[in-house]
Amino acid sequence: MQDNREEKNKRLPRVLLWLGGIALALLFLLGIANLVAPSAVQRLLVGATSTPSASSTPAPPKAAIVDQTGFSFPSPEFIAQAQAYLEDAGYEVDLYPPEEVTVEFFRTLPDRGYRLILFQSHATSEVLLEGGGDVGQYNPPPGPFLFTTELYDEHRYIGMQIDDQLRASKLFYDDSPRLFALGPKFVRSSMNGLFPDTVIIIGGCQSLAAPDLAQAFLERGASVVIGWDDMVDLMHNNEAMLRLLRGLTVEGLSPQEAVEVTRKEVGPDPTYESVLSYLP
Repeated sequence: MQDNREEKNKRLPRVLLWLGGIALALLFLLGIANLVAPSAVQRLLVGATSTPSASSTPAPPKAAIVDQTGFSFPSPEFIAQAQAYLEDAGYEVDLYPPEEVTVEFFRTLPDRGYRLILFQSHATSEVLLEGGGDVGQYNPPPGPFLFTTELYDEHRYIGMQIDDQLRASKLFYDDSPRLFALGPKFVRSSMNGLFPDTVIIIGGCQSLAAPDLAQAFLERGASVVIGWDDMVDLMHNNEAMLRLLRGLTVEGLSPQEAVEVTRKEVGPDPTYESVLSYLP
């Protein structure tokens, strides 16, 4: 009995020493692993797998086509080709048909996270009198103004009308209804959010006849605004817009390069002699 107790007493320190050595070795190995790959150690400690989560995959860039002109002059072939160019370049494309192009739509547009927006939209630096008469005398600058498809109602958006953010305007054809059109002050004062380095293309008359509207978009974060310096025929606009998009997508050109190539190959509008331009 005495010999057994003595043997146990001798073995106990050796066991404790052995266990202490193992513990120190484990601490050392964990310390080295934490220096090399701390995130892996943390996943191990919490029981997580080392497989990357699906959320780590970058989301595709988003683009929008805003088809306001479809209200009066539908161009389904143009819309389909524009969408195809963007999707082939990896964009997730949202198409907004005419009935969705309202004042409220424009107000919430910046918060939707688009990297490219094509406004296929009537625009003007002038507002027609309801009963005809001279153009450009009824409403003073600044402009240009982008058309919505929302029918004008003098009892709606009264504050924005008084502040000249919204105007009543008519398209340049007989029997056009009066529609709400929005200008630079609307972009600055009533839109929510920013356009994060967004390329904004305005395929509409006089969209860059004056710099005010483009400048307002730039102040909200857009990287470039492309548009026309005067009136433009819809067919010529569509040809130019598709050449511009092909340059931006298929050919990988910068916005400035794509504009220059479009100017060279498509040329100015044959009737109004307007040319595609950009800011800054």
